[in-house]
Amino acid sequence: MLKRTSRFIRKQEATVYAYIFAMLLPNLLLACTEPYSWSTILASLMLPAAIYMAIAVSRPRPGIVMLCTLPLMVLNAFQIVILYLFGGSIIAVDMFTNLFTTNVSEAGELLRNLWPAIVFVCIIYVPILFASIRSALIKDRLSFLFRRKMIYGALVALLVGGMATAISTAVRPDFGIKQQIFPVNVIYNIKLSLDRWKQSEAYPETSKNFSFGAVRTDRAEGREIYVMVVGEASRATSWSLFGYDRETTPRLCQRIGAGLVPFGDVLTQSNATHKSVPVLLSPVSALDFNDIYKEKSIITAFKEAGFRTLYISNQVPNRSLIDYFSEEADRRIDISPREGQLYTDNRPDGEMLPYLRDAIQSTEENLFIVLHTYGSHFDYTKRYPHDFAKFTPDRLTSVSKENREMLRNSYDNSVYYTDYVLDQIIRLLDSTKACTALYYCSDHGEDLMDDRRERFLHASPTPTYYQLHVAALAWFSDRYRSEFPGKYETALENSSRPATTACIFHCIADLASIQSPYVESTCAFTSPDFHPITRRMYLTDHNTPVEFYNSGLRPEDFEALDKYHIEYDKNHVHDIRY
Repeated sequence: MLKRTSRFIRKQEATVYAYIFAMLLPNLLLACTEPYSWSTILASLMLPAAIYMAIAVSRPRPGIVMLCTLPLMVLNAFQIVILYLFGGSIIAVDMFTNLFTTNVSEAGELLRNLWPAIVFVCIIYVPILFASIRSALIKDRLSFLFRRKMIYGALVALLVGGMATAISTAVRPDFGIKQQIFPVNVIYNIKLSLDRWKQSEAYPETSKNFSFGAVRTDRAEGREIYVMVVGEASRATSWSLFGYDRETTPRLCQRIGAGLVPFGDVLTQSNATHKSVPVLLSPVSALDFNDIYKEKSIITAFKEAGFRTLYISNQVPNRSLIDYFSEEADRRIDISPREGQLYTDNRPDGEMLPYLRDAIQSTEENLFIVLHTYGSHFDYTKRYPHDFAKFTPDRLTSVSKENREMLRNSYDNSVYYTDYVLDQIIRLLDSTKACTALYYCSDHGEDLMDDRRERFLHASPTPTYYQLHVAALAWFSDRYRSEFPGKYETALENSSRPATTACIFHCIADLASIQSPYVESTCAFTSPDFHPITRRMYLTDHNTPVEFYNSGLRPEDFEALDKYHIEYDKNHVHDIRY
């Protein structure tokens, strides 16, 4: 028996079977993880199976054509790793964009914790690669009879897959091969990612003639300083300022009633940094996101209004829209060393404070300063000094449900450190005696294996509640409250009303009484014209605006939305199956 099995394994037919299984493995896994209907599952299995069967027997020595599909094997391996990481969904457009915009150190931190998935795909695809090479070299060939049977099988699979596709299309009008059939959908996403990268590269040209026409409608007596702090991956659920049962933000909590206003119902419009930060910095929203390639950022609005501008970053430049926006400032400071370096460890966000202090002390001009932090990006243990390890144990060795408590501890420590950094910025601004105000908002949230799905990180093709609900707050100095008492009081009144990150641009402009055709007072917490955002939109992976509750949320997410009192229209939640 063992001898017969050994002889079969060495034959070309065994290589064909192993190849077809390995190539269909992502489709089989997606059939288990995605909320597909039976017809969609059948189509997603039969159509690719027909192609792989035809490819495998197109030559008497199949290894030759198998090697030509090496890029598809790499894509399959990537897809399996994504399923391990997020528990579902195909490789999104934003993920390919992240490959271009994520620095090597951040990628290394993540890969070290994905070793089980990486080992698994190596076990599957490395032997297939060697078997393909062997198949191309040995004298043994596929028999004519075997090849004919496989072609017949491919035709049957194609017929069944075609019928299933027709049924899916009739039942679900938004069904499409480009959306639901792997690997066609991923290849399509690669094309979209390249198109977006070209648009970003052309940004300096497409936006060069843009102007906000910004003017000021009111001014304080003396100097004014406004600071915008862009948070990263900081979810509201983990801030005691927003009701978390752990004391992660004790310093900020003490400032409530002394100028600090937390905004408790702010949702991000994207869970990927390269889109969510530009939404914070610009007047665009999910509804008109493509206008971003011809418009400039809040920095230019302040420059037009007469402010000197500064951008201090703890991020690695990557030629994304964020970089182009930061270059609008009179000066940009990068605090992490990176000249000629491929691998860069980001410094703790607190190391931006001396640069902020120097900028304030070196001029008497009105200032607008953007601080782009590293916040709570994974690896969380590298986001805070050891002295801020309030919750222990926090030295995470690997990401797994067994280590969930350490994962939570290290993330909460990063929030605890953010609390310290923001408090220090406020102290610095308060010491100037100028008319000062600060606005902080995170770009998106984070999953921390919060429920049975064991979702982790952010930037997944479909978001969760924990990725959507972000920390946001404003602080108004005594001098500011004296000069503009109405704005502070109005912010307090609006602090619990529903909003999105698309409001932040308008809020910061209104803080400084900047008026422009692009500034909407109805979106500013500090304006008496503010209207609660009843239709809160989310920007999908294909840049399509949808109501956030129809962005792919699952029952667990709706339970969390209700638990944390997030407003949404329960009567218009779409069916969550394809």
